Parts: sequence; structure tokens; C-alpha cells
Amino acid sequence: MILYAAADTPLPTLPMGDPPAPLSVRAIRASEEPVRAHFGKPHVYVLGAHTGCSCGFSYGDGGDEDAAGRESVRRLGAYLATAVGRAGPVELYACWGGDEAEPAAAGRATLTAADFAGDAARFALTERWLATVVLAAS
Repeated sequence: MILYAAADTPLPTLPMGDPPAPLSVRAIRASEEPVRAHFGKPHVYVLGAHTGCSCGFSYGDGGDEDAAGRESVRRLGAYLATAVGRAGPVELYACWGGDEAEPAAAGRATLTAADFAGDAARFALTERWLATVVLAAS
């Protein structure tokens, strides 16, 4: 699973590290260019979890990865909160590698960074999922 993010202005990148950090952010590669069709924003990135891919943005299955997944999702939420505060709404698209050109499976969801805070009993990305992250309603 790969989670892509798009913004109106450049977002900070974060190295993956070795071992992988709880959150990494890099610009898309040439092979990932087809994902741009899902976005109305010019700056597109890949968001990675502690697994090195986006599959690690999940928890709640009771496995050994739950704590690491919860931390990756928490860091994702914090990153998105900062990004939305600086750049305005951030668009997200999750898909399996190679499915970047596939249409979204459902309509676009609207979320806030709090939806990634790690408070839910279970969290996982959905295949071919589109969302827009906005500031919390006041």
C-alpha cells in the first residue's frame, strides 16, 4: 500500500532512515507520476510508515506491529496537521503499488488530522481511497 499526499505548496520531506522511521516523506518518482491524475494540487509526495511503505499505517489487529503502527499513524496525523496549517487542505490517495492510475473506489472523504490521532480501536488504509484533510471545524 502506498499513501500519496498532494499540497498547493511544497511540504517538508523526511528521510526513511535505517531502520525506517515512524514517518517518512519523499517526492514521487517518475514511475509514480500517474497518481497526479487524482489530485488538483501540484506538489505530490509518498508517505511511509515504520515498515518503509505505507502498509504500516495500521493497527488494531492485535499483532506485534500494533504499537509501531499506532505511532506511525500518530506521526502521520501530526505531520498532516502541520501541513494543513501551512499549505491549506492536503489531498490523499492510497493504493497498491502499480495502481496509481486506477480510479478511486468511492467518493472523496473529508477528514481532519485528528482522524489520524491513533485514538480509534482499529485503523487501516483502504485500497483506492481518496480524502482531503482540512483544518478542524471551530
